[in-house]
Amino acid sequence: MNEPILSLINISKGYGKKKVIENMTLEFQKGQSVVLAGQNGAGKSTLLRCMGGVSMLDHGEVRYGYGITKKQIGFISDALSLFEDWNLQQGIDFHCHVFGIKEFNDRLIKQIGLNRKDKIKHLSAGQRVIYHLSLILSQKPEVLLIDEIIHLIDPYIRELLLESLIEAIDSLQTTVIMVNHTFTETEKIPERVLIMEEGAFILDEPIEQLKSKMRKVVTETEITDGMPCIFKKMTGSFKEYFIYPFQPELAQHLPYEFLTLDLNDIVKAFIGGSYDKKRDQ
Repeated sequence: MNEPILSLINISKGYGKKKVIENMTLEFQKGQSVVLAGQNGAGKSTLLRCMGGVSMLDHGEVRYGYGITKKQIGFISDALSLFEDWNLQQGIDFHCHVFGIKEFNDRLIKQIGLNRKDKIKHLSAGQRVIYHLSLILSQKPEVLLIDEIIHLIDPYIRELLLESLIEAIDSLQTTVIMVNHTFTETEKIPERVLIMEEGAFILDEPIEQLKSKMRKVVTETEITDGMPCIFKKMTGSFKEYFIYPFQPELAQHLPYEFLTLDLNDIVKAFIGGSYDKKRDQ
């Protein structure tokens, strides 16, 4: 396997006495598309900021692949903070100067009707996302980190964003790592799924492998067969059991219908299981 494009080596990060990430080691490959999920407060945004060099580590190292500098790491925060009093052209000029960019591609901002004379402070959340993305894509980033912005934007801009990410993965071989909560529209992007719980990973799977190992059983009766259930939910008189890891032998020996799940329901099941653990503590 080639050298990782991004490596986390025993990293730890906390705020005051609270440890958010502790002794985490992880690798990402060039051109890989990854989704980070987990309940609120699990440490996802902190991890992304550490990867991008926005937050200082308490311990450990974030290591980029050979020849890659921080200028080739793009980061879109959910804060979407920019120079509010500038117009778009001033922001473009500044960004190109800092990152040594000779040519800025304004295709995306034109596509949503923005003018370079528009003030940044007048942009909507969706317009900010596309403007910010345009700036970062002009860097031809090796790694693009995206923090929980999907829920901020309307369906048209969301589709434009997702198409742009797929294009970057295909043409630039950009490694895209995004934090997200819903996956109905984004499911076609990730090839690897990471789920965090209290600063550590409880899941790290290729998406197709994950789908093959996850099933749901809906029944009116209590299941007492010792199946590996990560989450149970009541829906009226029915009980929903989320099974992981599912083994095909279960379907041969037990009288249940084992239903397949999309990524959205899979992630919700793992997060629901995380909340159940908290309640049982």
